[in-house]
Amino acid sequence: MAAPVWILTGPSGAGKATALAAFAAAGAEYVDNLPVDLLEGFVVLPRESAAVAVIDARQDGALQRVRTAAGARVLYLDARDDVLLRRLNDRVRPHLAALGRGLSAVNAERELLAPLRAAADVVIDTSDLPVEQLEARVRSLLHSDGASRRLTCTVSSFGFKYGPQLEADWVVDTRLMANPFWDAELRPLTGLDEPVRAFVLDQPEAKHLLQQLTDLLGWAAERAAARDRLHLHLALGCTGGRHRSVVLAEELAKRLRDKELDVDVRHRDLARPDPR
Repeated sequence: MAAPVWILTGPSGAGKATALAAFAAAGAEYVDNLPVDLLEGFVVLPRESAAVAVIDARQDGALQRVRTAAGARVLYLDARDDVLLRRLNDRVRPHLAALGRGLSAVNAERELLAPLRAAADVVIDTSDLPVEQLEARVRSLLHSDGASRRLTCTVSSFGFKYGPQLEADWVVDTRLMANPFWDAELRPLTGLDEPVRAFVLDQPEAKHLLQQLTDLLGWAAERAAARDRLHLHLALGCTGGRHRSVVLAEELAKRLRDKELDVDVRHRDLARPDPR
């Protein structure tokens, strides 16, 4: 099996330096700011260990020539605009000077990176991700890519009130069903507690949605595997990310595992403070 090759990209301040260091610490060969025109040659080089190349907005207009080479996978790091702006204030990035200042520079950089974002195999939102967790996610990618060619489905929950789920390939709104938050006894609990689970799963809408998503993801997994894609992320959102979306993410993951799919479950906003 050929050693995996990753393209690491994303806007300034999203954590590429941290991720690149994690790749290197895990034994991967790496090149920072690889010229776009050298990408295909980099991918086909004979190698025994994983490799990663950083391609980002430092190459400006050359990004329009990016054509992800066969065999390379794209890891796109992202973060909320307010987080990027705060991180950008901490250091000078000369390549951003031509893009403007503040939010206009962030938006311009996102536009430059649009071709790579569209091609991303994995997106990681680093907005609230501690450094050690980002490093662990990078190590996990290297391990899974090198050890198996099976598709991994990530099913996550999140709260719309805390912003979009930047990592997701697909987003499903679960606010169409009754909210346990309005039950005083259920409000302090989460979707990992049995009373909340029962409240959500007893609703006909939940049963219908879960069946539809199970069928759809089963079909999508077959198509993704046929195209040699190894990662697919579906995010379920509710208002606060503590009740409905958590229950449905856990149940959907169970059903997908019953179909012998590899499934990773994450709850982005579950640990936020009790709304009381």
